This record gives sequence, structure tokens and C-alpha cells, in this order.
Amino acid sequence: MIVYSPCGINCQECEAYIATQNMDLEVLKRHQANFKEQFGKDLELEELMCDGCLESGRQISFCAVCEIRNCALGKGYVNCAECSDFPCDKGSFIWKEGSVSLKNLSSLQKG
Repeated sequence: MIVYSPCGINCQECEAYIATQNMDLEVLKRHQANFKEQFGKDLELEELMCDGCLESGRQISFCAVCEIRNCALGKGYVNCAECSDFPCDKGSFIWKEGSVSLKNLSSLQKG
């Protein structure tokens, strides 16, 4: 069974999660360079390590403080598909038309 993060990402398919679990520093370094290029953010490798949103271990630094994650977990939800307000403005930056995350969570509501 697939368990999606609050925002709809499948952690089992996330390169940051996989790289962390395998301690693949090359993949994490590639992510580090991508964040610098795409978002102008300098992140330490440790900030990109993730044990999954629903775990008590490491989360990518911005995921640990994510408004979507904090809202869903605060309401006792595994993910936002459980919320009657989904999709809401908190996820507008990720739940754009054609978004895999939006598709994943929408399919859970229908199923």
C-alpha cells in the first residue's frame, strides 16, 4: 500500500528519501546543486536528508516546517486527501494543474 506524504508526494519514489536511506551522497549533492540553481538556496547536505514526512526522524529542512505538513498532522490526518478543505491555499504552490501530488491526493478522495 502506498502512503503519501501530507502534500501528496510518494516518499518511496522521492530521490531525497531514497538517497538518505541508501546514504547516497552523490544524489544528495545533485539535489543540493539543483536547489541552488532553481531556487537560489544554499542548503547543507544534512538539510536534504529525509526519513519521510510521517516519521519522527529527519525531514528535508523546508518540509519539517511546511505549512501543509503541519496542518495535516495537526488535524490528525496522514495526508490532505482526508481534509474536506482539500485542495486549499496552503498547497497552491504545489497543487498546480498537472501536479503529481494533486493527482495522487485526488485519486485517494475518489477511491
